[in-house]
Amino acid sequence: MVKSSLCMKGILMNRIAQVCVNLPARNIDKVFSYAIPETLHFLDIGWRVVVPFGSRTYEGFIVALSEETSSEYEVKPIIDVLDSQAWFSDSMLQTAKWISEHYLCTLAEAMRLFIPGKTGIKSEKQFGITPDLEQAVVEQILSRLPLQPQAVYDYLKTHEQVVLSKLKKIFGDYTEAALNDLLANKLIVRTTTAKKRAVPQFTTSVRLAIPPEEAETYLETLAGKPAQKRLLALLLQKEEVKYSDLSTWQITRDTVNRLVKAGLVKNVKHQVLRNSYAGMGRRQQTVRLTPEQQQTIDHIIPAIDEQQYRSFLLHGITGSGKTQVYIEAVAAVRQQDRQAIVLVPEIALTSQIVSRFKERFGEDVVVMHSKLSIGERHDAWQRLQEESAGIVIGARSAVFSPVTRLGIIVIDEEHEFTYKQEEQPHYHTRQVAAKRTELEGAVLLLGSATPSLETYYAAQQGRHVLLTLDKRIDHSLLPDVRIVDMREELAQGRRSVISAPLQQLLADTLRRQEQAIILLNRRGYATFVLCRECGHIIKCKHCSVSMVYHNSSNMLRCHYCQASCPAPDICPVCASRYIRYFGTGTQKLEEELGKIFPQARVIRMDQDSTSRKMAHDRIIASFSRGEYDILLGTQMVAKGHDIKNVTAVGIISADSALNLPDFRSAERTFSLLTQAAGRAGRGDKAGQVVIQTYNPEHYAIMASSSHNYEVFYRQEIEARKSLQYPPFSELLKLTVYSSDENQARSQAEQIVRQLGKELQHDRQTEIIGPFAAPIAKINNSYRVNILIKSKELTNIKSQIVALKLNSRSDVLLDIEPLNIL
Repeated sequence: MVKSSLCMKGILMNRIAQVCVNLPARNIDKVFSYAIPETLHFLDIGWRVVVPFGSRTYEGFIVALSEETSSEYEVKPIIDVLDSQAWFSDSMLQTAKWISEHYLCTLAEAMRLFIPGKTGIKSEKQFGITPDLEQAVVEQILSRLPLQPQAVYDYLKTHEQVVLSKLKKIFGDYTEAALNDLLANKLIVRTTTAKKRAVPQFTTSVRLAIPPEEAETYLETLAGKPAQKRLLALLLQKEEVKYSDLSTWQITRDTVNRLVKAGLVKNVKHQVLRNSYAGMGRRQQTVRLTPEQQQTIDHIIPAIDEQQYRSFLLHGITGSGKTQVYIEAVAAVRQQDRQAIVLVPEIALTSQIVSRFKERFGEDVVVMHSKLSIGERHDAWQRLQEESAGIVIGARSAVFSPVTRLGIIVIDEEHEFTYKQEEQPHYHTRQVAAKRTELEGAVLLLGSATPSLETYYAAQQGRHVLLTLDKRIDHSLLPDVRIVDMREELAQGRRSVISAPLQQLLADTLRRQEQAIILLNRRGYATFVLCRECGHIIKCKHCSVSMVYHNSSNMLRCHYCQASCPAPDICPVCASRYIRYFGTGTQKLEEELGKIFPQARVIRMDQDSTSRKMAHDRIIASFSRGEYDILLGTQMVAKGHDIKNVTAVGIISADSALNLPDFRSAERTFSLLTQAAGRAGRGDKAGQVVIQTYNPEHYAIMASSSHNYEVFYRQEIEARKSLQYPPFSELLKLTVYSSDENQARSQAEQIVRQLGKELQHDRQTEIIGPFAAPIAKINNSYRVNILIKSKELTNIKSQIVALKLNSRSDVLLDIEPLNIL
């Protein structure tokens, strides 16, 4: 044990910071001791700092303070801070520790979830000449090198430290080769510098530095200086003028500088808040609630007033006004000067709900999601920390927003699978939100027309207060749903992916100048490409899946590793020209709609068409304005959109998810179909829906056609109970990765033997596998799964930690997986 009273110049020796270094390495899960310099005496738990680690500098998070350290080595001092206040509140830090323990990830992996972009700094190499080298030696070495290294060295000689990015701008493509030559000959040294990834953005303006009456007297003395006189006269009319506007009046920076030097004007800086949603939503009067909405709010408000943790499940049919309930609940929280987090499952849904909230709360709303720039997210987080904004709306990651006085977290469409993080750590937003609200004495409000089975079962068991909205606003009716058996279509000789009933519905809708939404749960043009001569299916070289043809770019693309290649004219195996594109993707369906309805204006919304920033919003906005007749897309068109002129919905391949070997496939199908159908008839016009399926008898299809959640729930919960799947058990999935297929299976078998030995007396635990993942190879890695099913995972987690499976780079853990494929 090293006492902190050891003398180090400039160091507060009675304080040692225990720092979690922001490293992505899974095999490093510990905190490190750093001394606090006198200049940073204000540091406390929760601050983000810059620390030396090895030969580089990293971001770190102070998680504890002490007067001594257990380190055997010299304690290095903290280099700098990243913020003007602590980033992590006590409850945020506790939430991060809970995530680390619950999801078996490192503390750093958990804490970086609270940082926009996962790290607050970016490191860059910088170079300088090696000190104390004799000039003759330098010249001798340089004479043997090409001209490029000589030029780089000459530049570095006149500059102390230069970052790599600047050198590349000056010397171009040969920069790195030249630097390597200089490093190899020890003529230069390389170090690493760190700076904040996101910094505030400012605009500079000029304003008077003297009283206006005094400025007026100076005007007469500037007769021979027209530009200076113009600027002074302008500032007598305007309080200040931005530098960017000076050219409008033919005023240069030199003119400003002369008046600054004379003490007549001064420069002022203002922070510019980066916000893609600025100005959205005009303030409106408070909406009159329906009796059902008021009754629901009357249950929630007392819990908000008590400022104690309570959780509610709002089960409301599509179009029943759940969003207005969210708004009223958030309004009650803001009246207490507490803050709110509102979560949506898709970025595509953000604009619509932001617009609704801004109509009520104006600029008290900030937005947070991954499509925003780091700068925009930084500014939103800053406003929340400074409490100049009280409501954050966003997708999954917004649950980690730095609100200081949390009053409520709302999770809209809580059943959506997008609330589960696909990358490590595999957290579920609903679980994280429950922990945050529990720690902060806040309300958790879950809303859905099709609640997840786990959530609805928990409400039935009394773990959530169940609230219902079973009528649409203004008593509009749920749409009529027609199920089309595609087997009969095929038997009657109709091979179009658009059935005759759906074609008729679309024709009628277009004739009435109404709008339609068509859901197809596939991207691309064709789902696979096959040679009819030899039967070869073109597959990804890196994954065990077929490549998907994209017509717009004439490319084949893998939807797992994103590899792409030009579409072939001949078969790569037999050289045949009989290449055919099978299956229907969104691009091909768009083409077919154009042939059947050449006058219809069709817009497509899928992952390919929404890759650019704010693309979702532009598509939905143009469709809402009536600029298009048909919105075609993947799952994102099925969720949350409230467009009054949409009276028709067509669902292609309704049962595609039912064919997956996953016990949740029926739930996924029911939710998607019910949500998609709910987009129709939300105004004063009746809605109609056509569901195309090859399994019309399946209970998920039948229940969705009647909008009957209870019927589906009763049948599905019995199936889950008989097989002891969630909510009657807890699941843990281990995936073993290797570039060698046999090695992956061998390692998985060894893990099963180890766990089986440790858990042999646990009668409530079942180990399933190992088995090859249905998609056995992704990005050159073979995948073998192990599924563990148990009444309670605590003991299993302990064994996994004891066997150090959670720190292995070839093993991926997923606690409570939503996808067992």
